[in-house]
Amino acid sequence: MSVDGQVLVIEGEGPATLDLVMTYQKNVQSYREQILPSPWVSLVLLRGTPLVTSESIDILTETIKQAKSMQLKATAVVLVDIQYAEIVQLFWQTIFDSAGIKYRFFESEKGAREWLNSIIASC
Repeated sequence: MSVDGQVLVIEGEGPATLDLVMTYQKNVQSYREQILPSPWVSLVLLRGTPLVTSESIDILTETIKQAKSMQLKATAVVLVDIQYAEIVQLFWQTIFDSAGIKYRFFESEKGAREWLNSIIASC
């Protein structure tokens, strides 16, 4: 993870197991605090086979709802060399829809950053 202005950059690879999600949830707070109190967006770069385990879905949804309450305005997801891209996208669509966050999927980081910048500019 890293912060680039008002963008929280998250890189993920492999399945989102419960242990991995719990570690993420613990670590992400310090990155969010670097951006607050400004509105912010997240750029998620997924590689490999980033499937989500069933026990992780609820935790990820709650984590994103919490982020939304902390000024998260949108999330752009870039699928980089993804196996089973359609399935991965369906998992994440379910999570984002349940969390009530604006999101889009992209094939390039450039397109994702342009969209995210337009979101921040409109805040």
